[in-house]
Amino acid sequence: MSGMQVYLRLLSYLKGYIGIFLLSILGLILFSSMEIAFIDLFGYTVNAINTLSGDESAAGIAALDLGKGSTTWIASFLGGEDAVQDTRWIIPLVMFMIAIVRGIGFFVGGYCMAYVTQILVHNLRVKLFNKYTRLPSSYFDTNMSGHLISRVTFHVAQVTQAATSSLKIIIREGALVAGLIGYLFYLNWRLAAIFVIVLPVIGTVVGFISKRFRLLSRRIQTSVGNVTHVTQEAVGGHREMHLFGGTEYERRRMQQASNYSRRQHMKMAVAEGLSSPIIQMLVAMSLSGLMWLALDPNVLANMSGGEFVQFLGSAGLLAKPIRQLSEVNSSIQKGVAAAGTIFATLDEPEEIDMGTVEKERVEGRFEFRNVSFAYSEEHGNVLNGINLEVSPGESIALVGQSGSGKTTLVSLIPRFYNHDQGEILLDGIDVNDYKLANLRSHIALVSQNVTLFNDTIYNNIAYGVLSQCSEEQVRSAAKAAHALEFIERLPEGFNTQVGDDGVMLSGGQRQRLAIARALLKNAPVLILDEATSALDTESEHHIQRALEQVMKGRTTFVIAHRLSTIENADRIMVMDQGKIVEQGTHEQLLALNGRYAQLHQKQFSDDVVQSS
Repeated sequence: MSGMQVYLRLLSYLKGYIGIFLLSILGLILFSSMEIAFIDLFGYTVNAINTLSGDESAAGIAALDLGKGSTTWIASFLGGEDAVQDTRWIIPLVMFMIAIVRGIGFFVGGYCMAYVTQILVHNLRVKLFNKYTRLPSSYFDTNMSGHLISRVTFHVAQVTQAATSSLKIIIREGALVAGLIGYLFYLNWRLAAIFVIVLPVIGTVVGFISKRFRLLSRRIQTSVGNVTHVTQEAVGGHREMHLFGGTEYERRRMQQASNYSRRQHMKMAVAEGLSSPIIQMLVAMSLSGLMWLALDPNVLANMSGGEFVQFLGSAGLLAKPIRQLSEVNSSIQKGVAAAGTIFATLDEPEEIDMGTVEKERVEGRFEFRNVSFAYSEEHGNVLNGINLEVSPGESIALVGQSGSGKTTLVSLIPRFYNHDQGEILLDGIDVNDYKLANLRSHIALVSQNVTLFNDTIYNNIAYGVLSQCSEEQVRSAAKAAHALEFIERLPEGFNTQVGDDGVMLSGGQRQRLAIARALLKNAPVLILDEATSALDTESEHHIQRALEQVMKGRTTFVIAHRLSTIENADRIMVMDQGKIVEQGTHEQLLALNGRYAQLHQKQFSDDVVQSS
């Protein structure tokens, strides 16, 4: 989108607040018009002084006729000699009234503009965050988290700057420039015509500079995203950084990312430093030509002293608002570039949800029919022709080397990814035909990478819709997951804050909270992706017994590298290169003396070596 399209789309978020927005514009225009009214009053005063100095009557200022033949708005408003009884009182009174109206316009325009722009930024930030909650997993796989975070923080801050003070300056100073030029034409259109010649040149220069600002702004936004990403990785992986000697490596990464950001900011500083003087020189050239013409005796013969002062004062005032408009252009372009990136994110395709089927509770019968899947065409298929039938309440264990497709297969069930070929049926209905939220309501997941939120233990177990569960249910789930024993030893119990991603807890404690969360959901379908990987041997034994109880009556998919944890599964599927190469019970697969038997023998040998 062009800069204008982006800005118009940005302003479209003000629907519902158009009245306050128009009121802010009215206030800012009123403020600017009082600047012109003050110049007009100044010219009126000069004419009054000139008339007074040439009037020898005793009546003095009280008898002045300032309305006749005068081009001042003030004189026309006052109505001339009949209405002006005492000019000495009228001029100060009008000056005070101008100041009052100017102050009212400034307050109304500034406050209303701040209100609507903060609403705009709030709506934009919330809409962007809500968009994140609707994007598919593949989007997060291909976009660095640091860049995604910087869009909610840095990018929105750039839009804030462009939509608050910058927009206020554009309206206020833009109205003043337009008013001053109109006033110059009102005073002497021949002299003012010189600005018509210069304005297209100024517009061309501003257009060129604006494109440069937007280009540099996009680079700055990318650089800030890189800095955020490097910082996030270094902070999150501080232990690995110290243990593996990555301190210097991370410092170099930050040095490079920050230095690139510095260079882009310096280029922006050069562009900003040159743009304003160039525009000021063009304005100065036009003002110089205007002064040269204005000082022509033939021109002066047609103007009173007050009118000449008005013309010079108005022309001189043009420099300041034009300079402010040129300086604020960089902020506007930064905001436009940031808004363009945000809108590109908002326009990303969301998770496909064409389903119409909703069930209160499913039985948990699955059928995979020739299912194939690829994350991208260039990397080829990760799953190839998977055929599998699972009865309700059956436990299916998936084993195999890393990269064999186990996690990918179970990720297709809740539709974190959509399969390319084949069908996945749940209770005889394709999972694509279920409404996405309804499908996922039937599935509980405990993954190897546990995610906890910076909240209490209680709220991490009773997360989301589970907050409706009773305290007794939460306590029972924690007990079944063997988490109650360590929770009760904590000083604040269930009200203990777990810290950022559960940093205050051990790996085993975090895993048990995740299991408790899954137990509390009481879903008919359970996915355990290395659910006991972070537990010690004793805890794993207790958890395994708890899981065996909770797996009863539920269709369960278990991914495990330690084969001892899935020996009691109803069926074990051995996967290799995206295919199921063996299936059966533990005893059946050992009797086959195939791939599973090899994995079991190798793991048994490793355990013997470790124990010795």
